[in-house]
Amino acid sequence: MENSNEYCTKDFYLSCVLRSSKKLQLKELIRNKGNIVTFVFKDPDSMAEEIIKKHWSGENKVSSRDLIEAINELKTRLFSGI
Repeated sequence: MENSNEYCTKDFYLSCVLRSSKKLQLKELIRNKGNIVTFVFKDPDSMAEEIIKKHWSGENKVSSRDLIEAINELKTRLFSGI
């Protein structure tokens, strides 16, 4: 499932942060048992870890509009089965 050009996470809000960064493209959603979803991002430049570090340290600056759009997009994809 995961290779060096991808970043996978099951964390919805972390996925929203990654998506709103505009640096990573969502590749697919993998539906697992128990309604658990894995978000798979294209990460050819291995930027995901750096974005996550900046997020947790408070250094990642994302516009509120981009974050809300990412939340809405991922919720739509979750509930529509896309």
